[in-house]
Amino acid sequence: MPEHRAEGVQGFTARRGFLKVLGGSAALALLSGCFDEFRALGFKPTVEKHTPFITPNDDFYLVAVDPAYRPAFQLQDIGQHWSLELQGRSGATGHIGYDDLNARARHTVLYTFECIGNPVGGPLIGNARWRVVPLKEMLARAPGGIGTARSVMFEALDGFYSSVSIERALDDYAFLALQMNGTPLPPGHGFPVRAILPDLYGMKQPRWLKRIRLLEESATTSYWEKRGWAGEVPVKTMSRFDPRRHAKATQPLALTGVAFGGRRGIRSVEVSLDDGANWIPCQLVTGTQPGVWSLWRYVWNTPVPGRHSLRVRATDTTGALQIARYQDSFPDGASGYDQLVLDLSA
Repeated sequence: MPEHRAEGVQGFTARRGFLKVLGGSAALALLSGCFDEFRALGFKPTVEKHTPFITPNDDFYLVAVDPAYRPAFQLQDIGQHWSLELQGRSGATGHIGYDDLNARARHTVLYTFECIGNPVGGPLIGNARWRVVPLKEMLARAPGGIGTARSVMFEALDGFYSSVSIERALDDYAFLALQMNGTPLPPGHGFPVRAILPDLYGMKQPRWLKRIRLLEESATTSYWEKRGWAGEVPVKTMSRFDPRRHAKATQPLALTGVAFGGRRGIRSVEVSLDDGANWIPCQLVTGTQPGVWSLWRYVWNTPVPGRHSLRVRATDTTGALQIARYQDSFPDGASGYDQLVLDLSA
């Protein structure tokens, strides 16, 4: 895994399942957020859309317990309304203000977030540049230091909470992010501060942080784990096609998409033009970086008219092939190969 450098950019390294564990207003709020994003980004639309390597802030997926939540304060008055509370193992507390945190944010990292509710081929994933502070630097500032802590709890302004093991919190690639693609975090994406915790789904990386607590118990939990979702499970390797439905068979056809393997990174991507009977290697346009998605491309030089069922799959850098068996997102993330049904006209 590459070392991070000050002032540089490094490679860092919702659907039926929700209804099984949610009820009432909580289910409606989350599902509303998911479907708003599906409408905004377009889930399998009929127009062609190539995924950019860096997801613009306005296009980045947004799923939350309350999708409408935004902090009541803004950057210009944050000093009057917010500071990050650091609570030590004894319960003693300290605080660090936004300006102090921002001054310590000397690293920029690439990092891809994916929602655990992202279905096969879904749009609930995005990649951005984040201006960050190493999390372990902040944990060391908690009263009493890190000491014998065995887990870390993150609490958010919207009432969300999630804890992770001390090993993950002290990872060299665990951060507190203050900027997204060169600007302060947008209100919907965690302003003033959000967590980046390597190799986890978005549900374990809270936004809108207000408090971080060092705990001596090893068991971890979160808002969603209390409702049946998995905990510190690594993201599953995924791949998908960029949206496309129609094309002409009279010229070469470029197929594009993304693949993501979490911290493992992507070694290769393959497409099938015959519903999985045969597989053809693709080009990794952006190479591979741990914790960052890879864009892929394949040029079909001799397409033929008719309806075609295409599939895509990825292999991570450990040599493990993406899981072929279809599984919905509940409880630990979706699996299966994305399918693109393409009509080619003469």
